[in-house]
Amino acid sequence: MRRIPKDSWAIIEKVLRRYQDNKTEYENLIDELMERSPVQDGQPHGTSIVRPTELTAIQLVSASPKTARLKREINAVEAVYNQLRPEEQEVIRLRFFSSRSKNTPYWRLAAKCSYSERQMKRIISKTVSKVGEYLGEI
Repeated sequence: MRRIPKDSWAIIEKVLRRYQDNKTEYENLIDELMERSPVQDGQPHGTSIVRPTELTAIQLVSASPKTARLKREINAVEAVYNQLRPEEQEVIRLRFFSSRSKNTPYWRLAAKCSYSERQMKRIISKTVSKVGEYLGEI
């Protein structure tokens, strides 16, 4: 496995740590778009799209760059996370998802899972590396 630059590592860690907040925000944005309905006053509106399904589809496709970034980050984390074994997923959950402001120290994780500190570092390094590849950060 090649060495990951410090700045890239920090960015990828933040993506992992923000995963749950990003997923909630993205789902809220999609729900908001899906619940919007255009005003139906019975009058013709020229060339504008008045069918709600078409309007929603266009809004989803032409989403803001922030929405596209959220979706890309969520997909990267989920793709890597879902490939891990359940024990490895537990390490990632404990390390990144339990505390959003800082990483949980390895010695605390060791009390909650069956891996040694070195094994946990390998799991986290492998996960960060794969997420970085998905995001194009590495």
